[in-house]
Amino acid sequence: MQLNRFMIRPFVEAGLREELAAGDTTGGFLVLGNDPVQTGQIYAKDYGIVCGLLLADETIRMLDDSAEVEHAVRDGDEVTPGTTLLKITARTSTFFAVERCALDWIQQLSGIATKTRRYMDMVKGTNVRVTDTRKGWPSLRVLQKYAVRVGGAHNHIFNLSNCILIKDNHIKAAGSLTNAVNTIRAHAQHTFKIEAECETLDMVREALAVNVEIIMFDNMDLDEMREGLKLVDGRAMTEASGGINEKTIGPISQLGVDVISLGDLTHSISALDVSLDIKDIKPSALRTIKRMEENQ
Repeated sequence: MQLNRFMIRPFVEAGLREELAAGDTTGGFLVLGNDPVQTGQIYAKDYGIVCGLLLADETIRMLDDSAEVEHAVRDGDEVTPGTTLLKITARTSTFFAVERCALDWIQQLSGIATKTRRYMDMVKGTNVRVTDTRKGWPSLRVLQKYAVRVGGAHNHIFNLSNCILIKDNHIKAAGSLTNAVNTIRAHAQHTFKIEAECETLDMVREALAVNVEIIMFDNMDLDEMREGLKLVDGRAMTEASGGINEKTIGPISQLGVDVISLGDLTHSISALDVSLDIKDIKPSALRTIKRMEENQ
């Protein structure tokens, strides 16, 4: 998955529209009649995996088409406190107007990429595929999923149109898992696989009986998943999901499931600390960088 300027422009426009509204009533008054060109940089103040640089870049260029933005690193690079991410030459008013939006894109998406990379390190040596879910920020899902890919994992369902995923409420509405599968199979495109969310081993047996291609072990413990894998015995792809976290992903990855999906990649993150400064890095940031280096 890749981002391009055409794809991200609506997100950037919405962010700037929210931020600027009727104009910048602080910085805007400082540059009336005199808006000189300045140089500055966006830089990291913590350790992590950087992501979202193109969104910050587009934020700057959207307000100042004469701005120059140099990428010192790329999405997916590991950064340390003090690492310069973007070097910027632009009008003074541009720095005032774009600072928060540009930083927010980078810090939030980098938070996802950093957490994802940490999870990927936990499953090294296994063949399991780690994926995201749809949990996160409505309307910004594509950006979150991009950050997951930057962190080294894969994507699960993007929306209701690109995957058949039979969940508990579908089963309740249809009367049974079997009825749900048979009804959907009669109407769906032949190109779709069917995934069924199974909360019990009896549901796994029922899913196998109707030849479901992907079986999700939903909120099962390790012993239940072991039994589920024995029942499946290679007849379907298997996925572990539901409440998986940094404490449980390691043991689950050793079981032999094909996929582990985690809402935790996107719904509970810590943003990467980044800043934008005109000219030199401010003293308080230098102190933070030094403190982070000393505590590493």
